[in-house]
Amino acid sequence: MKNAGTILLYNCSGDKFSRLKQIFAMLHLRMRVVEPDRYHVALEELALGKGEAGEAAEPLPEAMLVFCGLGQALLNQVLEVIRVANLPPIPLKAVLTETNRSWDTRQLYEELLKEREAIAAQKAEKA
Repeated sequence: MKNAGTILLYNCSGDKFSRLKQIFAMLHLRMRVVEPDRYHVALEELALGKGEAGEAAEPLPEAMLVFCGLGQALLNQVLEVIRVANLPPIPLKAVLTETNRSWDTRQLYEELLKEREAIAAQKAEKA
């Protein structure tokens, strides 16, 4: 069967993420583990399996997923399966877009942190 899309995986190693990887394989999703020595490479290049390793950066302090080339229906299915499977929480998730495709890992991570802080501030205002 044809590959349905690619997921970039950050800090998703070890036994606690083995079920996550099984789910992605079952859905015919390509998985690319991104190591700190490739954090400088643009997200689009990482999704294509390109980009030379460089000097190792400081590893991200938490797990992160980037969904690349998944249609909306498949993305919704993947997110629902992750939710139902009672997997360890992965609060940082992103979709590869025209806006972020040239960003490197650090840029995306910083934007996701800003987004998380903004959401928390909105929730605090409502409470």
